[in-house]
Amino acid sequence: MQDYPFFNEENEEEFAESLRRFLVKKHPNPERIGCPDPRILRDLAFRRKVTPENIRKITSHVLKCSECVWDALGYVEEYRKTMKE
Repeated sequence: MQDYPFFNEENEEEFAESLRRFLVKKHPNPERIGCPDPRILRDLAFRRKVTPENIRKITSHVLKCSECVWDALGYVEEYRKTMKE
């Protein structure tokens, strides 16, 4: 088995961006079928307490819903901005 170097900041961001592009394009859901309440996605992004059951449901859905990926990424960015202030 070959050892691989740990991610550095540059290739970690490249990997994350590739993953984002894949998730955003792979499963369009313009009708928003089965989407969770946006407040729950925001609570997750802001690291607020969410039940394990909701986390499982949301994770399962988000992996199949490009629109929720966009929402979640937006909330994460919003959270990052508040942390910098």
